[in-house]
Amino acid sequence: MLKALHSVVFGVTVFFTLYSRAAGVPNSHFGSRIRFHLGPGFGFYTINPNHAADPKQKFNFLLGVNKEFSLGRDYKTFFLVGVDYFYHGLGFKSYYFPPDTLQLYNKDFQYDYSLQIHELQLPLQFKYLFKPEHNSLFSPYVCVAYHLRYLLPSQLKVSYFGNIQEEEAAELKFKTPLFDEQLNAAVSLSLGWQKNSLASSKGSFYVEANLRYNFSPYYFEKSYAASSLYINSTHLIIQLGIRF
Repeated sequence: MLKALHSVVFGVTVFFTLYSRAAGVPNSHFGSRIRFHLGPGFGFYTINPNHAADPKQKFNFLLGVNKEFSLGRDYKTFFLVGVDYFYHGLGFKSYYFPPDTLQLYNKDFQYDYSLQIHELQLPLQFKYLFKPEHNSLFSPYVCVAYHLRYLLPSQLKVSYFGNIQEEEAAELKFKTPLFDEQLNAAVSLSLGWQKNSLASSKGSFYVEANLRYNFSPYYFEKSYAASSLYINSTHLIIQLGIRF
């Protein structure tokens, strides 16, 4: 299902890119922009309740850049493509099984896990402005997107009443991978507000609230950890950015 969706999104992306060129949309001051953005996020995590409990978010932060192209001469519809670096994480309670010990799953979660996650995302976005960019000082907008997600090596720490038992890298994998164990996808909906750069007003910036839903849970495998530690996540990210 995800492979088919990925193929559809890729085809739509190519179509709109070619359409914008064929339609003769000028590469003007308003038709094409580079955007840099950053901001904090709020993570909403759920984890397999049979093997862990009490998931709590840690620091969430996103940094990215993208290019936007006008899809019409009204300067209200845009296609954007770029790359994001997303740093997030969570803590939870679970089991810890030292070597050569009995693995007893009795739901007595005494060990604290801390997981810091690094990932790269490729967002493919369509944006609609409620006021045209070329003759409005401010434009509210809505944006929908499909994000390819690639999981980078993460950091894992296990402690017991403050005493560290393990601290090492963790290779995260998706439960339902897309072509590769570290590759999957997400979708998002954004509401934003941008200040446009007109002849009488220099400088262009924006603020955006972005809600991202991730298709597949991710997990890691360690000899001392419980099996099937599947983690689901949804994120709300507040982005501040500049356009030029």
